[in-house]
Amino acid sequence: MKEIYEIVCSYKKVSDHLSKSPKDKDKICKYVDEIKGEYSNSVLKSMETFIDKTFIKLYDGFNLELPDGFDLNETLDKYHVVLCPNHQSHADYIVLQYIFYKQFKIPVYIAAGINLNIFPIGKIFKKCGAFFIRRKFDDDLYKIAFQGYIYYLLKTDKVVEFFFEGGRTRTGKLLPPRFGLFSMILDAHEQFGADRKPLMFIPVSIAHEHIPEERAHAKELGGAKKNKENPTQLLKLFSLFSKKLGTVHVRFSKGIVVEEKVNDLKLKTQDLAFECFRSVGKGMPITPSALLSLILLDEPSGALTWAQIESRVKEVVNYCEYMNIALTKSLVGEQAIQTVRRVMDMFINNNKVELLKREKLNQVFYIIKDECRVNLLFHKNMILHHFFVPAVINATWFNIFNGNIKTEMDLRKFLLIKRKELKYEFYLPKTSEMLAEGIRIIEYSIGRKMNRIEDVVHFSVDELYLVAEKVRRFSSALSYIYEAYYISVVTVKYLCEAPFTEEKFLQVGKELFEMEKEHGRVVKYSESFTIPKMKATLNYLLNLNLIEKIGKEQYRVLDESKVGYMIEKFARDVNDQISINLKFKAGNE
Repeated sequence: MKEIYEIVCSYKKVSDHLSKSPKDKDKICKYVDEIKGEYSNSVLKSMETFIDKTFIKLYDGFNLELPDGFDLNETLDKYHVVLCPNHQSHADYIVLQYIFYKQFKIPVYIAAGINLNIFPIGKIFKKCGAFFIRRKFDDDLYKIAFQGYIYYLLKTDKVVEFFFEGGRTRTGKLLPPRFGLFSMILDAHEQFGADRKPLMFIPVSIAHEHIPEERAHAKELGGAKKNKENPTQLLKLFSLFSKKLGTVHVRFSKGIVVEEKVNDLKLKTQDLAFECFRSVGKGMPITPSALLSLILLDEPSGALTWAQIESRVKEVVNYCEYMNIALTKSLVGEQAIQTVRRVMDMFINNNKVELLKREKLNQVFYIIKDECRVNLLFHKNMILHHFFVPAVINATWFNIFNGNIKTEMDLRKFLLIKRKELKYEFYLPKTSEMLAEGIRIIEYSIGRKMNRIEDVVHFSVDELYLVAEKVRRFSSALSYIYEAYYISVVTVKYLCEAPFTEEKFLQVGKELFEMEKEHGRVVKYSESFTIPKMKATLNYLLNLNLIEKIGKEQYRVLDESKVGYMIEKFARDVNDQISINLKFKAGNE
């Protein structure tokens, strides 16, 4: 402890403060005691044994993928190493520490929310390397004490890990990165002087086949408040032993190295954070459960035969292999169908999917239970960003074919509008990356090279159909999002006569959604209404200048005529996607 206190107090911000207020040293040390991890090899070894004998029974296994030629010992000799994973489940803390210790016998110091520092798990987590961070840094002395502890971790060559999203995703989508720890690590590194080792940030993509908290997440998406962590939640884990949680996939991307002096800390922090964010998104593997969820949720009729599922699995896997989208090992080659079959058995065993027998047709259909669609949406959302571009290309084809897109300028404008519509939804490629990916998709479809995406405007009818044939599988991928936009603008239309709060918007939106779902011509998917999604649509409408914010809590409509136009637009978008899907289903499956 003496070494920790000395190094923390040598950090420039701390030492400058103590030179003026030496009496604050005891308080800083007290904060360090609250924050610090107390790594114990014996405790970690005991936890490894415990996990081997208990929790491992919940999972089929852990799959770790490392970059070619990755050597951790060599990396640690050359760099200060910081792991930056996404965050899907509380199990992530255990999984990452377990895998890292099992594979490399090296402890990781993991930033954990102060909400987990509760008896008895807080003490156990500390002994396994967790250090705790408050949600708000409203105490300046606490802030510099925490920064000093980050400095201590780097100074003593600890492997540091933090979840860059700042909290668990409830939807499966990657959350925008939080900048705080990126900034603190960069700032601490600057204090080492010219002879310092470079920093290496390693983006880590974590994908669960099934998460233990899925029921709680589904309730929160419906509007329930987040339950505060407490010791009794540990007991609930034992109820999971009747379930199977599949495999946890952990994929390390190539490290991002920072060695030059940082001149603009704010700018460098933002660039670094989003580079890690994009790398994690790109590295997110297509898991069997995510693939099956995508296929089942995107079927407008709601039911599929096994032959149809097999056909769609092969189409998506072939597309991913061509586009170099990461697939889990179990989806590569002939084992893919057998793997998806096992996942289907898991979904049925976990009461997510049921069998519907039609004796007159002599067929069995697989259908998601309506109340479980939000659960499977989590897995679909994990990988949906990989299929944003083919879904847009699908819509592009349809609009060229029906004459809405006639010129190269029309095409580029259409693509940019589509990207703007979804920028509040999930991880997206840069505009240049989107256009380059679009060219590759069209090359994949027509079997020849292209120089410009604008050339698709001049395609023959036969070539347009070739494109449609390849991207049709993703025609409904974004439909539930556009249904949410439709519900949002209908709600705003209903509320246009007076200012309204977010709470009122959500209440009215829920009622209109249920009416539309039962009697409407547009809304087909029960997962179209979730609280995070509806809040995201408000941001989109603000960006369009369709509404404006009044003070901190109220909104009002700026352009009622434009609201009417947007209702028609989103209704048309949704119905077009369903028409495309149904058009190509006949005769192909």
